[in-house]
Amino acid sequence: MRYLEDHQLISDRQYGFRRGRLAGDLLVYLTHSWAETVESKGEALAVSLDIAKAFDRVWHKALLSKLPSYGLPEKLCDWITSFLADRSIKVVVDGACSDYKPINAGVPQGCVLSPTLFLLHINDMLLTGNIHCYADDSIGDALYTGRANISRENVAEYRNKLVSEVESLLNKVSDWGRLNIVQFNPQKTQVCAFTAKKNPFVVSPQFQGTPLLASASIGSRSRHIE
Repeated sequence: MRYLEDHQLISDRQYGFRRGRLAGDLLVYLTHSWAETVESKGEALAVSLDIAKAFDRVWHKALLSKLPSYGLPEKLCDWITSFLADRSIKVVVDGACSDYKPINAGVPQGCVLSPTLFLLHINDMLLTGNIHCYADDSIGDALYTGRANISRENVAEYRNKLVSEVESLLNKVSDWGRLNIVQFNPQKTQVCAFTAKKNPFVVSPQFQGTPLLASASIGSRSRHIE
């Protein structure tokens, strides 16, 4: 991590598993950004992505192919390859065990190295657009700065552009997911408009063919912004 941080190889928009960075830091940054936009007569549209079983879906082949691009020594890459190789799982139900099954994805739970490997795996997703992450909790957004006495027609035009930008971002994220065998759950994906305008912002961007319903808050687990 010292090498990755010193050479700024992890995206600055990733806040998880990094020294001196907290979930609260990301919440403060995003809240300030959206509030500043609203105060300047503009609006923001944010979408919270849900990655299905993020740590269990780290595809070994994709992860290992990315390691040399970070400048890691060949012997270290070989060591990590060996570390992930020949792993298997079994299921235990009421004392009955299944046979062991080989796996080609997932980082070992409870291992000190696993969070770092996850960051390296997901790092290039942040290059697809304006996305901020705390580990696998990801939020993308689009915004515009307005002006006083802006017409409703112009507001509608700006809003359509926000929806288009968010859909473009979601399409790029979907493409990244297909390349890395990462699944996103459109049904659990949240979208929220931040506005102080009187006419309601009816948003309906689509994600993988599924219309996203607007919610009054955005976030995951106990971290929400309204």
